Amino acid sequence: MKHYGKLPLWLMGLLVLSLDARLLVADTSEHPYTGIAARNVFGLGPLVAPPPGPPPAPLPKITLVGITTILHDKCALLKVEFPAQPPEPAKAVSCILTFGQREGPIEVLAIDETAGTVRVNNSGTEMLLSLVRESPRQQDSPLLSVGPPPPRPPPQPIQ
Repeated sequence: MKHYGKLPLWLMGLLVLSLDARLLVADTSEHPYTGIAARNVFGLGPLVAPPPGPPPAPLPKITLVGITTILHDKCALLKVEFPAQPPEPAKAVSCILTFGQREGPIEVLAIDETAGTVRVNNSGTEMLLSLVRESPRQQDSPLLSVGPPPPRPPPQPIQ
């Protein structure tokens, strides 16, 4: 019986606390500190993306010098000109690579001897190299002088 006598007291306490809980939640429109955020005292602005990092290193220049099929293996003859790195000067390297081989950052992906083309992966960039030169300046180069040799001068008569 003693418990039933305290029950109305507990119920009254809960009722008072529930009514006071509404008073604890403040109305933000009447809050005295909302003007601070509106004034932007610290000059806060939108986030700005950081500038991009240093530019990527230049790719090595690859020149297809020739294609050979000696002993039934297709090989690409390449001349690679590596750009200068701070501790090392620029250097040119000649290499003979077959399908799937790599020399530093250069890997041969495909060789087509009939079309005269080689597909390579140059530091993650796929490139198609060709033996045919497009510019007229390069057509005058001795690498592409294909044809019969010049005729011999006629023999001098013997006297």
